[in-house]
Amino acid sequence: MQDTPLCPICGEKFRNIQVKRQLPYVGKTAEFIERTCNGTNHTIQIFTDKKTLQVDMMFVSLNNKYSRYLEIDFLNRKCRITCMKNSVSEYINIPKLLEPDFPSLKKLKERITLYVVMS
Repeated sequence: MQDTPLCPICGEKFRNIQVKRQLPYVGKTAEFIERTCNGTNHTIQIFTDKKTLQVDMMFVSLNNKYSRYLEIDFLNRKCRITCMKNSVSEYINIPKLLEPDFPSLKKLKERITLYVVMS
């Protein structure tokens, strides 16, 4: 995924910080530009590698209760769904890349719901 200065959901400008950190799910340590938008009914966090200017990781909230998230690992081409139930995280690993359909995420949310129901 290409880097962007604007939230692909609401079009607002991202809040940016530059950090050196490890992304455990991706298995990479680098200097990242962390872009965050906490807009109405959504949260999105993008980690862009400063050297390549490519998005390595994205976290997207999938409901307005902030109890279901999708982690998209663009580097290793895999995803993970996080569901919060009774303050406990449950994970569903998906061994392929699910492409987000911005701005509505309607198709993505339908696919995620199927994964959650089937697991």
